[in-house]
Amino acid sequence: MYFTLIRNILASFLAITVGFLLVCLIAMAALEQAADELAAAQQSFSAASDTALQTVRQGQVVLLVLGLAGFLGGVIAMVFASQQAASVVGRLRQATRTLSNVVLDEMSPFDLSTISDGLDREIREMMLKIKDSQRRYLDASPLTHLPGNIAIEQVLKGKMDEGEKFALCYIDLDDFKAYNDKYGYARGSDLIKMTGEIIYRTKDLYADSQDFVGHIGGDDFVMITSPELVEQVCQAIISEFDRLIPEYYELEDRERGHIEGTDRYGVRRRFSIMSVSIAVVSDVKRSFRSPVEIAKVATEIKDYVKSLPGSNYLIDRRVTTRCEP
Repeated sequence: MYFTLIRNILASFLAITVGFLLVCLIAMAALEQAADELAAAQQSFSAASDTALQTVRQGQVVLLVLGLAGFLGGVIAMVFASQQAASVVGRLRQATRTLSNVVLDEMSPFDLSTISDGLDREIREMMLKIKDSQRRYLDASPLTHLPGNIAIEQVLKGKMDEGEKFALCYIDLDDFKAYNDKYGYARGSDLIKMTGEIIYRTKDLYADSQDFVGHIGGDDFVMITSPELVEQVCQAIISEFDRLIPEYYELEDRERGHIEGTDRYGVRRRFSIMSVSIAVVSDVKRSFRSPVEIAKVATEIKDYVKSLPGSNYLIDRRVTTRCEP
């Protein structure tokens, strides 16, 4: 890429310079022809012909000087442009090497304050964004490709540091283990992927595009949105999940309305068609000191919601903080 760019710049300037010289030569040739005609007719003209001939000769000299000046200017411009292009390409190559070596942990946002060059600033900003994406998706789920616990904690901590109000939705499937035991790992994985897609589509349709969707693991998901939108988000997730979930059961199980399996205590019992439980924790009426504290409150609410029949959501509206970090 480096040599191709330089070659293209040189070729472009050379073509322009050659074109300029050709125009000058054509003009000089025309003036030379006019001078010869004037010289031939000089005997039959008065002193005015001498003046015209002198003017033509002066025009030739001026054109010659302009042609040489243009040529030299083109050469100088080519050299300068090549040096600038080489500098830009060199910096881009250095940035590429830095990215390929993943030397991003050595950077901090404060580096930008000392950079005055526009290109260097844009390169550093791009690298910081990549660094942030790296950290967020470092533990992404291979099944849903959604970011995991590290990213969830970073997003929460960022909102807490900036004083931005949020509502965290802890989304969990009810009796997923029984379904997985009966229908197998592959169909269980398809159900997990479907759930992740429902949550992500709901975020696109009913929440802000910058809101966050994460996959804690297994059948546990998280969405972080604004308190003003959280109720319609929860309702939409439940509505879509309840609409699609019967398709993941065999006809006879759908008609019966349940499957049979063993619970976590080894007891054989019936499990209804799967539902979804959503626990919502917000900092509108209470403050939190860490993402760990938020997670504890969310788990507490989720355990209660899962005890209710069917798909439900519950928003924590308590004012005082009960959990310790």
